[in-house]
Amino acid sequence: MNQYSHTFTVTCQDMNKDYRLSPHAVLLYFQESYARFMGCLNMAAFDLAKERRMWIITAMSAEMMPVDTFWGDDIVTIWVSEITPLRVYADYHVTNADTGVMIAKGTSCWNLMNADTRKLDDTAIVAPRITVVPELMLTTHKKVHFPKEGEVLKQVNHTVNQLDLDFNGHVNNRSYVNIAMLTVPDEFIVTHRTQSFTVHWLRETYLGETLTCTLYSLPDGAYMHKLTRTDGTVAAEILSIWEPLTSTVDVAEVAKRR
Repeated sequence: MNQYSHTFTVTCQDMNKDYRLSPHAVLLYFQESYARFMGCLNMAAFDLAKERRMWIITAMSAEMMPVDTFWGDDIVTIWVSEITPLRVYADYHVTNADTGVMIAKGTSCWNLMNADTRKLDDTAIVAPRITVVPELMLTTHKKVHFPKEGEVLKQVNHTVNQLDLDFNGHVNNRSYVNIAMLTVPDEFIVTHRTQSFTVHWLRETYLGETLTCTLYSLPDGAYMHKLTRTDGTVAAEILSIWEPLTSTVDVAEVAKRR
């Protein structure tokens, strides 16, 4: 299997106020597709658990296209474009099922962890089961180095609750993005859209811990969201680039397409 595709039906909660797919939805669609893709290869989380191993995602990026999403179906296509001794790189794109128009695209980095030692395993263990498609590589897989923090714009504290957790008992990867967005002013969100974002997951966080979310301004319309654990270590960093909304949604068109 070179590629895997899965169709998602867009719901109201998947869209922002401008009727475009939200960063949270892109991350949700992507991770679900990766899990299903690995399941087809007998390497899903429950398969690897029998081998005392698990997938760990350490980085993910997305470029969001300025297209209206509305209600309907989106198709996520995912493939592996590179494997190194410690990393598996999966690229993806999200397209509208009716028109084929690109909605988002990006890449991700995964590690294979030994559940007993908590150390990384060599990807040679799973590489024979994965078909690599290097010619479909969307972007370089060099690690994105975040700029030095700029001015602190806002800081909030978030206590981890049950809704933040996944089946492993620690904060879900998507929850970090939602928590980070708590630092973005409401008046800014309604007048801007996320053009792209890159997430680095660095540490696990558990129920009851406090995450301090700090928003920094960077040059060229970029922002950095840093989530720090109670012990002072950084759990996740998110680099986001925004642009002003330049068009309004045709409400009549929205109603017609429901």
